[in-house]
Amino acid sequence: MTYRYAELSGSRVAYRVHGSGPAIVLMKNNRRPPDYPIVEQLSEHSRVLQIHPIGFGAGDRPEAFDFGDIGRQVLAVLDQEGIDRFAVWGFSQPACMSAVVAASTDRAAALVMGGVTPIGFPTDGEMRRLEREPRLPRAALEFWRRYRSYDWHHELRRYPGTKIAYLGTADPAIRRLRRLRPVLEGIGFTYLEFDGLNHSTCGLGDASADGQRVAQTIAELLLSRGPND
Repeated sequence: MTYRYAELSGSRVAYRVHGSGPAIVLMKNNRRPPDYPIVEQLSEHSRVLQIHPIGFGAGDRPEAFDFGDIGRQVLAVLDQEGIDRFAVWGFSQPACMSAVVAASTDRAAALVMGGVTPIGFPTDGEMRRLEREPRLPRAALEFWRRYRSYDWHHELRRYPGTKIAYLGTADPAIRRLRRLRPVLEGIGFTYLEFDGLNHSTCGLGDASADGQRVAQTIAELLLSRGPND
């Protein structure tokens, strides 16, 4: 398993690169699977970078770091690889990482967020529970604190690139996302639901036929719009 690394403030961001063409960044917060199943397909026409931020996945785990500064980490990787424009895609927590990246630079041409409600998450109550959870790693807690510091309705409304949000209908978050749908579509999101799929089977890491169908649908939509337009 071969990783490349970009150093930032004495710690390393880990990433893997496949293919060539327009750049698509897939955010990762876990080592497994080493490659998302969609990478093989995407890399036929795109340069795919799977990025593990510092404090997550295969990234370094320093005692002290600005773990919420995901945008600067991704740009360090892209600068090292000589990439300007890119699309960024994540599912669940990595979807929120992707939003931070898109809000951090005008180089992000497209944002794909799966498995989350892009606005209003975590709620005040959810954040209080995260603050009290003793097993939650420091990097994750600091990331959520940073994510909550944004006004996401404002940030996503002003973001000019392609915006896609999706979720399975068996995911407990579907009611919340459906309530938000008019707002998302009003600020330029393409909204998709996948019937009968839950949080796991709709995710980027799912190698089943369902998971591959979801990822392929999103990939085709993203590529049809030109990920670097």
